[in-house]
Amino acid sequence: DQNSVTFIWDYKHIYPIAQVKNAAVVDVAATSFEADGTGGWTYTGALTADPTTITGNLCYSLGGGNITKSGLTSGTTYVLSYWTKNGSPLSIAGTISGYPIKGKTVNGWTYYEHKFTGQTSMTVSGSGYIDELRLYPATAQMTTYTYSPLIGTTTTCDVDNKVTYYFYDTYQRLKWIKDQDGNIIKTLQY
Repeated sequence: DQNSVTFIWDYKHIYPIAQVKNAAVVDVAATSFEADGTGGWTYTGALTADPTTITGNLCYSLGGGNITKSGLTSGTTYVLSYWTKNGSPLSIAGTISGYPIKGKTVNGWTYYEHKFTGQTSMTVSGSGYIDELRLYPATAQMTTYTYSPLIGTTTTCDVDNKVTYYFYDTYQRLKWIKDQDGNIIKTLQY
């Protein structure tokens, strides 16, 4: 009688990189381009290190190839969100009128959100760099995570695409938690 909760696992299937409420696994995909897996996406290009990425340390250059997801239900409305260094949003087939929505810009990265329907597969193509690529039904809620293996969580990106950063001391103990604007929201002293 409860809504389903789907997890996407990565980092050699040790850590959950996404939690999606009210969605089946075939309808979701997420990646921050940090771990060994693809988070349900299909792509072959190389990852690029960038110290300004929204989550983690790596991003993807669309010049290296398209990113695709198949097996979608054509009658379902989906949300596709991403952060990009492009000056404009990507073109996504089936995008509903009024979308994409442009969000906040942080460190040169701008957030875009598309809603689309009528597609059994989707392709992310174009040029430039992208990070924190998420796909889920419009009736679902997604939270994503990145990690520093054996240390802890490094970022969380909540259902509103607000990023929280976690910093550790030399003893690998949590030291600070900051919001996406760099404001310290919690300090831990040992």
